[in-house]
Amino acid sequence: MRAIQFLFRATLGVVVMGAIAWWLAGSFFHIPVLGTGLAVEAVVFWVCGLLYTEDYPHHMATFAGMTVIFGLLSIAVMLPFARQFVMLHGT
Repeated sequence: MRAIQFLFRATLGVVVMGAIAWWLAGSFFHIPVLGTGLAVEAVVFWVCGLLYTEDYPHHMATFAGMTVIFGLLSIAVMLPFARQFVMLHGT
């Protein structure tokens, strides 16, 4: 139960901060906000895995899997933006 509460609070914090950043960002920077949010969510699952592996050993694969999935999603979201940014600005 503590792991679920931790994940809920951490995810809620990521969503609130992401929504504020999305609102403040220009239209060009919505993709990095999304990519950064996914990366932070991957870190949240990684930290949850570190904190609660002893209490929930049967969920270790879930924590590790979600970390990998969110990390790969973050990379997949950010790559097109990085390519576009480099094409527009050079180096």
